[in-house]
Amino acid sequence: MFRRAIERGNYVVAVTTAREVGRVDVAEALELLNLIALHELRLYDRAARRWLMRLLEERQELTVTDVQLAAAALAALPSRSHDGALGLLRSLVAGG
Repeated sequence: MFRRAIERGNYVVAVTTAREVGRVDVAEALELLNLIALHELRLYDRAARRWLMRLLEERQELTVTDVQLAAAALAALPSRSHDGALGLLRSLVAGG
């Protein structure tokens, strides 16, 4: 249900099911963060900072340059550069 909500861009259902499921993985959390950027901008900054901390905890092999790129992409996610920023963040999560 969570994955379908993410795929369809259904923010309300995605948030609700994420709460019910409990902890989602970092890639799923990124997709939820993407919906927050698109639908609930007032919550975005806090959610983006939390997601970045989680990325750092789970992907300890990231370099300082990777972290800079992630932070820049997070800043760009709720902007016209959305698609490129999301692609970069997905790449960092995937380890590429």
